[in-house]
Amino acid sequence: MFKEAEEGQKRVDDRLDVLWDALAIIDDVEYSCKVANVSTAGVLMKLDKDIPYKHQFLLDVQELNEYAVEVAWANRPFYGLVLLVGGDLKLKDHADRIGLTAKR
Repeated sequence: MFKEAEEGQKRVDDRLDVLWDALAIIDDVEYSCKVANVSTAGVLMKLDKDIPYKHQFLLDVQELNEYAVEVAWANRPFYGLVLLVGGDLKLKDHADRIGLTAKR
């Protein structure tokens, strides 16, 4: 179920390929987005909005919980987000339990 990081990738931790609906709460405004490639370090988010590097905001993953995140890299509409704070930072554990039913 998990894919191992390939040679030459910057990301070194394993990740789970999912596609979940989420809300990015940026400066008190909610934006619908998609979340994929969940790992213990972060997630890949798709959102067609300019978000500056290192910008911090809340990400509400509807299947899980709300997390504080920071933009680690951007290639709009894709963003690599680092998890800062949340009820359980081990998103992979949650994803492993519910990932197959949540995958679209």
